Amino acid sequence: MAALVLRRLLALLPILALGCSPNVLPSSAAPAPYASPAVAAATPVATPEAPVPLGAPEYHALWVDAFHDGIHSQGEIDQLLTTARAARINALFVQVRKAGDAYYLKSLEPVAWDIYAPPKFDPLAYLIKKAHAANPRIEVHAWLNTFYVGSHSLVYSQHAADWGNRTFDGTTGPYLDPGNPEATLYTHEVFMQLARNYQVDGLHLDFVRYPEGGDWGYSPLAVARFNAANGRSGLPDPGDPAWSQWRRDQVTGFVGSLYRDLTTARPAMKLSAALIPWGAGPASEADWQRTRAYSEVFQDWHGWLRDGVLDLAVAMNYDTEWIARSATWFDQWAAWEKDNQFGRRVLIGVGAYFNYPEDTLSQIRRALAPSPNGNRAAGVAIYSYASTNLYGTDDYYTNPSAAATLPRQPYGAGLDAGGLAARARDSNAAFWALLTGPGSYLDPVQGPIATQPVFGGWPAIPVLPWKSG
Repeated sequence: MAALVLRRLLALLPILALGCSPNVLPSSAAPAPYASPAVAAATPVATPEAPVPLGAPEYHALWVDAFHDGIHSQGEIDQLLTTARAARINALFVQVRKAGDAYYLKSLEPVAWDIYAPPKFDPLAYLIKKAHAANPRIEVHAWLNTFYVGSHSLVYSQHAADWGNRTFDGTTGPYLDPGNPEATLYTHEVFMQLARNYQVDGLHLDFVRYPEGGDWGYSPLAVARFNAANGRSGLPDPGDPAWSQWRRDQVTGFVGSLYRDLTTARPAMKLSAALIPWGAGPASEADWQRTRAYSEVFQDWHGWLRDGVLDLAVAMNYDTEWIARSATWFDQWAAWEKDNQFGRRVLIGVGAYFNYPEDTLSQIRRALAPSPNGNRAAGVAIYSYASTNLYGTDDYYTNPSAAATLPRQPYGAGLDAGGLAARARDSNAAFWALLTGPGSYLDPVQGPIATQPVFGGWPAIPVLPWKSG
């Protein structure tokens, strides 16, 4: 089986290489002509900046998605780093694989079409160089959509019949099946290729799970493997405990294998993942096994921490503070996460796009506080750079029905589509100052709302004692 998988992977690589010609853009998205910079007569010698004093170790991390501004050009990256420095962000989870594509040139997969830069511009390489040279240094973690590859990606279009995930009734979706060893070997090699070629501080796995619903995993080879291992035939029932555990083991096996190879190749590189904490938070091991993460999408990240195959668990605690029940869920999960790190590190993810600014600041403050048992998280991660509040995300300003569910009305305040987009840009730009100093923002319903900061001086980047190199 291993030889067959490798032959199929090697056969695929020349095809993928054809997709790696950078910056092939549709005419509607063509960048402005690039002008070579003039050569200066003399280059002044820069005076080195004095090192910035650092405070206690703590992650102030930020997710940067590739569907919005942030990674597509040198100008976007420069602005991202300017914003990060002003907000005292010391780690960036930057999406460089959103759907079987790459925002970096040394890839086994096609380079993303929307890199608006000169030919041969490598967004990830440029970001790493600038972030690592910053004072203080900013970590760069390559955010990779794992089993989600999109329905139009090259890998899905060529291999969906064998590698694509399916439900019990045969419905297909734009995911690879973790139970198919050819699909996982391919994904593993894509990720290791990135790790070998770029000095990123870590790989950050998203969609490292089955899709929602609980009845996925029925690609032909996955079912055949399960049946062979269990002396079965036919399609296993979606609720069969043995089938659920087998699927859980496939995801865990992928993470464990990647962790081992990553540690061998790049001992200092960190493996992290964006993780599911849906619904009420657990209070015991039995509660954990009833969560949707464990029982529906088969993502046993609690076990990954316990087994030491994950360095940083970044839990996506995206709860609306203005709904009492979900605010309670946020606190329940945060306490569980802080108390169950098993010597590894947990970051509390905050869904800023889901909340009003003062509510996000409140959640950050609680995330950084100790649990009732006295345990602390390693820091926070904010989602996201592009959408910092309810007025700044297109989830709401382009969706009147969703906006109508919010507690402060009228959401639109008489603005047309252009006015809503402009307000989004302004509110997103204003958010960053609220993290680091007393301030206020102008709410269109309530008027000025005063806020208090959550970040003081620059934090040191936490040291993970089990990493080396």
